[in-house]
Amino acid sequence: MDQAVTPSRVAIALALGFAALATSACSRTRRYESAVQIVSKESVEKAADGTTTQVDFELEWDACPGDQFQVVRGGRAFAACTAKYDVGDTVPVYVRHYWDERGFYRWDVERLGDCWRPVEPDSPGSFEKGQECQDVLNNGAKSGFTCSRKPFRALVRRCPWMARE
Repeated sequence: MDQAVTPSRVAIALALGFAALATSACSRTRRYESAVQIVSKESVEKAADGTTTQVDFELEWDACPGDQFQVVRGGRAFAACTAKYDVGDTVPVYVRHYWDERGFYRWDVERLGDCWRPVEPDSPGSFEKGQECQDVLNNGAKSGFTCSRKPFRALVRRCPWMARE
């Protein structure tokens, strides 16, 4: 069997090498694990027999600085699985941080406790709301407050999935 190195074999090897490198280096999806507190739980839709077919959870990211909340909507299987969780419970979550084709990073909860949910990027029921507020001082006296909704350094250091850039 001829094992000679030919230009075509070199080209094929280089092409395969670059393809493997591009696939691994360009993967912009990361997964993180954290914990959240359940702030509210609401059945959005119910079937005729009374079973929940869609449920919303409002989650607070206690480990993250500022006021960071996430509303997560899930379907029938997610609702059935999460029936064991109540308001006030602290549960582990798995977060998927991924590149959006519109030119920024997004993130969403893939798992709440031991309950998986499909990530639906365009679902109007799932969204995040976060802000960091600080007092406004005039002549040394507090006259109000101002809030920023853009992720800030301290937040991204502690909760990197919230980065947009």
